[in-house]
Amino acid sequence: MKRMTIAFALGVACLGVACLGVALPVYSADGGSIAGKVEELGQMDYLEVTDLRAVRRDGLLRVQATVSNSSPGNQRLYYRFRWLDSDGFAVWEEEPWKPELVYGKQNKVLSVVAPTFKATDFKLELQSPNNSTSAEGSSGSVADKPPYR
Repeated sequence: MKRMTIAFALGVACLGVACLGVALPVYSADGGSIAGKVEELGQMDYLEVTDLRAVRRDGLLRVQATVSNSSPGNQRLYYRFRWLDSDGFAVWEEEPWKPELVYGKQNKVLSVVAPTFKATDFKLELQSPNNSTSAEGSSGSVADKPPYR
């Protein structure tokens, strides 16, 4: 009887956890699945997404990305999310670029919640003033850079 009560309690606890959030994949840098979710405008020399997690909680997609700075100096980062449905179509208007400062040899965690229940997938777009591209001129500017202030 005692074992049955414990098994029932564990079952209820697991059911409660499942109702709170549906775990989605945890993306890893070495597994290559981060690359499928991240779009860099240019090649970022010092900044890299090293951890990417997603979960559906209360019907909304929640994403947490860790960006690592390998440089000893501070690096500016601009990011935005593109929210997609299960077929890969955009389900929300284009977001503005959000600025962040990633301190030297530090990590920065970006946490966001999808703006609509229709979002089942995402793309993380990143840009840094220190990006390098093959399309750069002698001035070192990138045409797709967001406005800096």
